[in-house]
Amino acid sequence: MKKKLVSCFLVMAMAVSTLAGCGAKNTNSSEASSVPAQEEALEFTGYPINTEQQLTLWTNQIKPSSTISNWKESPFHTGLAEKTGIDIDYTFPTSGTDEKQAFNLMLSNEELPDIIWYSFAADAESLLEDGIIRDLTDLLPKYAPNYWKFLQENPLYYKSMMTDSGKFFGFGFFREDLWQTAYAGPMVRKDWLDECGLPIPETIEDWEITLKAFKDKYDARLVFCNDGIMNPGLAGAFGAYGTSEMRLYIDEDGKVQLAQARDEWKNYISWLHKLNQEGLIDPDIVTIDGAGLKTKVTNDKCGITLYMMSTMDTFIQDAKANGSPAKWVGCPYPVMNKGDKPSAIFYEDPVVNTVAGISTNCPEEKVELALRWLDYPFSEEGFYYWNFGTEGDTYTMENGEAVFTDKITKNELGTGEAIKLYTGTYGWGLGVQALGMVRQKLNPEVVKAGDTWYEGNGDTCNWVYPNSVTMTPDEITESSTIYNAMSTYVKEMAIKFITGEESLDNWDNYINTLNDMGMEKMLEIRQAAYDRYLAR
Repeated sequence: MKKKLVSCFLVMAMAVSTLAGCGAKNTNSSEASSVPAQEEALEFTGYPINTEQQLTLWTNQIKPSSTISNWKESPFHTGLAEKTGIDIDYTFPTSGTDEKQAFNLMLSNEELPDIIWYSFAADAESLLEDGIIRDLTDLLPKYAPNYWKFLQENPLYYKSMMTDSGKFFGFGFFREDLWQTAYAGPMVRKDWLDECGLPIPETIEDWEITLKAFKDKYDARLVFCNDGIMNPGLAGAFGAYGTSEMRLYIDEDGKVQLAQARDEWKNYISWLHKLNQEGLIDPDIVTIDGAGLKTKVTNDKCGITLYMMSTMDTFIQDAKANGSPAKWVGCPYPVMNKGDKPSAIFYEDPVVNTVAGISTNCPEEKVELALRWLDYPFSEEGFYYWNFGTEGDTYTMENGEAVFTDKITKNELGTGEAIKLYTGTYGWGLGVQALGMVRQKLNPEVVKAGDTWYEGNGDTCNWVYPNSVTMTPDEITESSTIYNAMSTYVKEMAIKFITGEESLDNWDNYINTLNDMGMEKMLEIRQAAYDRYLAR
């Protein structure tokens, strides 16, 4: 049985949604959701809990800061044990290893850890059916009251943390404000614009003028990274929803569509091809990544691009450290005509796919303890600790708001590294990521950029295919096989269309190939899963 389950996961893990797998212990859902045996023994009266029990946890999240050797030296991790009274034995994937492979390896072990924290929301139903994680439906109201209250007060999150069959499967990570989900967008060198006598670009025509000016004056080009951050990229100006990475989206009629099979995408790619023909796109389009982008920026070979807030923050810090006059600012997502709205901007589902579940290997006498530990981030004290650290040490309260102290803002490691060292939601964590923490960790100019990207565009975010849509094991197997093959083909053809290696005159052949690969069946499966999600 174990070999069959792990094999199942290896197929599932190839899907574009980060998929979870199958484990070693098979316990039916009624057993897995039974009330913990230690109910009377724990006598929970608040945090910290007086216990000598230790929990084991496997995760690729909250890895300790790179400035220390391991989590045992981490102020956040050790402080969390003091705050909760619960000792956690953390296991993280080895640095540099493929995290999906590390997850598969963990699942192949005879004994699963007590808590599994990974990106498995889309496959929770399968994990429950296979007896890998526990059904928490009957346990949350009693042993995780803070989390349960949070879910009840937020219908979207409530629906997202249950399966199609109505079972609650884990503890999620959420954001306090939708502004935090739009953390990537266009950015430009304002000093170059000023030298060229140009305004902040707003339309596609403005972008072309800016790109030509930057090429002529500085020999700089649009650096175009071919990864998930470039979805949708600048596609929104054309009514499209993706770039080179295959992307599903929800249209205005509630139908699941493939962005790269629509005429609007063809128009967008045609425009990118035009820019490339004019020498306005960096020639390393096939291989460039975030690190390569940073190198181009440092060498003044890029003055306009689209990437993450944290990357822009790095540009600003590096310019200051190097004595460069570069002044990076955010610019709005381009539109075809002034006054238009883009059909899509970069936007991450407010329900992050990463989830912490309790495995069926967790002994009954430890289940409540695991629930209490996972519930802590959703308490008031836990919210502040996970986001800001310890009051009076790393933050103080000013006018009802948590404000980082000099220990963070003037730390010799830098504000970002200090926040990573003392808090748990710098990237992804547990609980609710505070808007105030995010704004304080960024350069003020980057915060302004975020305002520019998101302002007036909040309602364009409804196109995102939700992370919490789940498929049955059979659907996963069939859909993933089709999706993976199509994903490779779509990215390959997108690059060829942009570079001109493949003519857009062959568009019909491209669509026919997608149909032959099973596009209609894949969309049918995804639509059925989405409809079940809506019906929860």
